[in-house]
Amino acid sequence: MNIKFKFMKNYKVYVLLVMAVFITSCSEDDKISVLVQETVGSGAILRTLSQSGALDMFDTASTLSFSIQEQDDQGGALLDNVVITATFIDNNGTDNSGSGVLATISEFGTFEGLPSFDYDVTLAEVLTAVGVTLPQVLPGDQFVIDMELFTTDGRSFKNSDTTGNVSGGSFFSSPYRYTKVVDDGIEFAIEDVNDNEVSLTNPNTDYSVSITIDDGNDQALVETLNIYRAFVDRSIGDGETSRSEDEALFATFTIADLDIEEGVSSLDYVITLDDLYGPNLTFDDLGVNDEFQLRYEVVTADGRIVTTDENDTEYYRAVFVTECIQLNADAPFPGEYTINFFDSFGDGWDGAFFTVTIDGEQVGGNLTIENGENGTETFTVPEGATSLVLSYTSGNFEEEHTYTLLDPNGNSAGAGGPFIEVGPVEIQVCE
Repeated sequence: MNIKFKFMKNYKVYVLLVMAVFITSCSEDDKISVLVQETVGSGAILRTLSQSGALDMFDTASTLSFSIQEQDDQGGALLDNVVITATFIDNNGTDNSGSGVLATISEFGTFEGLPSFDYDVTLAEVLTAVGVTLPQVLPGDQFVIDMELFTTDGRSFKNSDTTGNVSGGSFFSSPYRYTKVVDDGIEFAIEDVNDNEVSLTNPNTDYSVSITIDDGNDQALVETLNIYRAFVDRSIGDGETSRSEDEALFATFTIADLDIEEGVSSLDYVITLDDLYGPNLTFDDLGVNDEFQLRYEVVTADGRIVTTDENDTEYYRAVFVTECIQLNADAPFPGEYTINFFDSFGDGWDGAFFTVTIDGEQVGGNLTIENGENGTETFTVPEGATSLVLSYTSGNFEEEHTYTLLDPNGNSAGAGGPFIEVGPVEIQVCE
């Protein structure tokens, strides 16, 4: 804890709450000041001059800093002391909430002629006050810093005594309370490699994502990546029983064993469709709007679990079962198509390629990758085209070649490999 005093040149101050001059034209802050003067007979506030800092769940030295000014209707003469307390709100269901006193401020400097003080507090000090240890702190938990002002005439003022104009106004900014939400400090990202869905009518590809993990400390703070799977059956017919499956551990990885570059770990993760379905489901069991749920969690070196459980949040993804309302049943769907090439050996497609024929004429050259593990090619179907044929010609080492085809809307329109069938490729553009 660090308490400092401010001493600055005194200026003539018109003390809050006793000004009686009517101002005909004023700023929004002036209007709020006049309102408070007219409606409050006497009192005192703590005005926030500045606040900064955050509480890092991995760093007990992380610090919150406050610069506070007291104002009352006697120019600061009513001020006796300020009591600062901390409360820990456990939002992760482990019932570790607690509260305690951090400090009592009874000596003050001045700022613009009124009492003021600076106050710094570390996470270590907050934890001691609320009776919580660092491993009990998880993302989403909250620390609340409260300041209560006591006057020489025996009154006190705190958060519940304020109005919105006082607590949240740009001039007074006197909330008496500061709430800090705990962040995990881990940069965790999941990038879809293909359109991760299971279609009842469209060609399907294996579930594939690219995962990166960065704890900002060369992975010394994180230890394990766990992946959980669940299935929600939303297509239960009359007389049928639900095929839903509870969440269960699906895969686990030691983060230190993943590829790491410049302090960032990465994992190219592929789940075959058969593995995604699991031992109790087949493709024929699926119906529209069924859902596979994949939840990722990072276990820290001190045993804490960092995760989320809502779709499209940082650590959670859903794979939905869909069906295709085909847009290219009578004619090619116009726009730019993308072919993503993959070669498991990493030396290109060994002479294999695609050709594109629109209205009977080949467009462009052979589409392929000459070298590397992956690559991308595009082709464009013009408005009014009546036919489109994407045709595959094989090369060597066919067991290495796979591809995905994305339609102009960015959705999966086809996929294949290894051992792609030679000749025309089925293309389905869905609504």
